[in-house]
Amino acid sequence: MEWIQTITVIASFVVFISIVANLLNKRIDDLSQDINRRLNIIEQDIREIRKILYKVIEIPKKKVIDIRLFQG
Repeated sequence: MEWIQTITVIASFVVFISIVANLLNKRIDDLSQDINRRLNIIEQDIREIRKILYKVIEIPKKKVIDIRLFQG
């Protein structure tokens, strides 16, 4: 094998590895963006659930009955 053929094979291999690395990097970025989007949706849902729970559990102070009135 001549040196030009050797350099051509090495260059082809480097190009192939670069293309594969680029595709993998793009796929990882896409997955990362998708995960971040889903996490944002989950965080928003949790905030809404907490807000609803606070409204359900909250007892207005005016409606609290003093038990001491009924003891005697």
